[in-house]
Amino acid sequence: MTDSEVLPHLRERLPDFAPAGAPVRLPGGNLNVVWRVPGEDEALIVKHAPPHIAADPSVPLDPSRILIEARCLNALDPDGALADVCTAAVRAPRLRDVDEEAFVVVMEDLGDRPSLGTWLRRQDRETLRAAAPRLGERLGAFIGRLHAATHDRPAYATVFDNRPMQETRQAVQYRAVADMLARGGVPDAEVLGDRAEALGEALLAPGRCLTMGDLWPSSVLVAGTELRLIDWELAHYGRPLQDAAHWAAHLWMHRHRAPSPAVADAAAALGASFWRAYRAGLGETGDALWTDAEHRDAAVHVGAEILVRAVGPFQDGSLYAGLDADAPAVQEAVAAAARHIRAPEEQALFDA
Repeated sequence: MTDSEVLPHLRERLPDFAPAGAPVRLPGGNLNVVWRVPGEDEALIVKHAPPHIAADPSVPLDPSRILIEARCLNALDPDGALADVCTAAVRAPRLRDVDEEAFVVVMEDLGDRPSLGTWLRRQDRETLRAAAPRLGERLGAFIGRLHAATHDRPAYATVFDNRPMQETRQAVQYRAVADMLARGGVPDAEVLGDRAEALGEALLAPGRCLTMGDLWPSSVLVAGTELRLIDWELAHYGRPLQDAAHWAAHLWMHRHRAPSPAVADAAAALGASFWRAYRAGLGETGDALWTDAEHRDAAVHVGAEILVRAVGPFQDGSLYAGLDADAPAVQEAVAAAARHIRAPEEQALFDA
C-alpha cells in the first residue's frame, strides 16, 4: 500500500468515514507501514503489513502477522471473547476494519500519547515516584488476566497460532546469541548460544496461553494513569515468559541506561509492581503457568533480548544505539546477558 492508496482503501472499506485531511505516515515503524488519517468525527490508524520488514525490504516476513493483531483486537473489544481482560484504564485500540487479502488493519487513533519509555524520561522525580508503581501494577494485572483467561484453551491455540513470527524470532534472536556474545568477547559464547537456541526451538512448540508478544515500553502508551497496548502482531499462543521476561529485559535496560537515579528507581518500581500484580492476576493458573522451569527459561530470554538491543540487529533505535561493542555500557549489558543465560536459576527477573 502506498500513501496515495490509503484514502481510496478507506472509502471502499469504511464508506461512512469522512476524512478531514491527507494521511500522514508515522515514523518509527520497523515491521509495518502506518498512517494516521484525520477525520471529521474521529481519526484512524491504518496499518499495512508488507511481505517483508518495512524498514528493510530485503528481509522477508510473513504478512499474516497483521491478521493475528486483528484477531487480538477483536477478542479484546468490549464485545469480544476476552473483554473481561480489559479495563477502562488498560486496554488495546478498538478495531475498525481488517482486510485479510490486502493485509491492512484499521483501528482507532489513540492520539499523541507518549510511549512508556518516553514518559519515563519526561517526568519529574515526584511524578515518577507516585505514578510508576501504579502503572506497573495496572499493566501486570492486565497481562496476568490475559494469561489466566487463555490458559489451556485449545481453540485459542489455533486462532492465535503465530508460528511464522516464532520462527523469525528463532532465526534472528535465539540462533544468533552465540555470535552476539562472541562479538562482545564472552569466552563461553558457543555453549551459551546453544542454550538460547534450545529455548527458541522449545518456543516453537504449542504453548499454554495467549501472549501479547511485544511487551516493551514502546508498545505501552501512557496518558495520566491510563495505558494503551499497541502492536499485537507478534502475539502468539505461547508461554508466559515471552511477556514477563521481555518486560523484565527492557526494564533492566532502562535502569542500566537511565539518565538519572529517579528514572532508574522508577523503572525498578515498574518492574516490582508489575510482578506482584501479574502473579496475583494469574490466580489459580499461577502454579501451572509459572514454574521453576519457566523462570529459568525466562532468564535465558532476558539475556537474549538484552543482546539483540545492545550488540545485535535491533541496536539501532535502542538505548545502546551508536555504541561500539567495546563501549563500557555495551560490555556491561553483554556481561549481564551472559549471566542470565549461564546461571538462569540464580537470576531475579525484577530485582531492584
